[in-house]
Amino acid sequence: MGDSPTGLGSDPDNDPVLADAKWLFRDAPPPETTPPRRPVVASGSEESFDLADTPPPAPAPASVPTPRERAAEPADEAPAPRRPKPSRQTESASAVDQVWSRGAEWGPTLAVLGLWAAFVVFLLFLTLSGEFYTLTLLVLAMGLVVGLVLCYPIVITLERPVRMTPEQAARDFYGALSHHRPHYRRMWLLLSNAGRTSSRFASFEGFQKYWVERIKQLRQGKAGSSAPLTFLVAEFKSEKSGGKTAIDAEWKVKVFVRGQRDQGPIWSLPVESHFSKGPDGMWYLDNGTLAERSPSL
Repeated sequence: MGDSPTGLGSDPDNDPVLADAKWLFRDAPPPETTPPRRPVVASGSEESFDLADTPPPAPAPASVPTPRERAAEPADEAPAPRRPKPSRQTESASAVDQVWSRGAEWGPTLAVLGLWAAFVVFLLFLTLSGEFYTLTLLVLAMGLVVGLVLCYPIVITLERPVRMTPEQAARDFYGALSHHRPHYRRMWLLLSNAGRTSSRFASFEGFQKYWVERIKQLRQGKAGSSAPLTFLVAEFKSEKSGGKTAIDAEWKVKVFVRGQRDQGPIWSLPVESHFSKGPDGMWYLDNGTLAERSPSL
């Protein structure tokens, strides 16, 4: 047989028809993966490149500063209490614990008067029940007389001791001595804490005993045993007390026999003392004694 048009009897590699058909069944070669070359821009070149339009990046939100966390305080630690500043008022309050008052001055006297009045009323009830009218009048008269005597401490202290200055405090203190029966309780109430304690006394009873003996010494050889004495404060010297809570002073106590002031003082005693202002704004003496006797003027 002769050669076929397809060239089956010839070499397939030399046959163009078969070669074309064989090419159809070959796998396509993989594309080259060579990275694209970047254009090299020479230094000093004036060429420029247009970049594609891209939207500008959104502005970053402003950062909000976060507060610093405070170190947690231990729960078992209590806050330290605030200490008040020491004031002069506090210092003066500690120098005078018991201030003068009507209740403190008249309280014991009023209590005695109340007991006496109750006793007199009881006696009157008994005498009236037994129809002893004469005895009833005697009990009533005796009750009134004793009641008036018991009221004597109240009568001599009706005036309030206003002690706006240290000199007034000294005058009121010695003024309570200038009676037939000195008012020792008022004198005691006009003393500060320091004035109520000395080598001679440490209580009201000791204070009263001291002054009873002291008045006897002042009368000795100068006046009768029952003659009342008058005490006057003279030549008082101290700094200005305005705005202060404590002050030092010195003065003289002139002692007269009542009714014989024209004859001059029987004693002139120098005194030095410290004064303290109490919480009531009044002045109190820090010395409740009197100097030893000195020659009279």
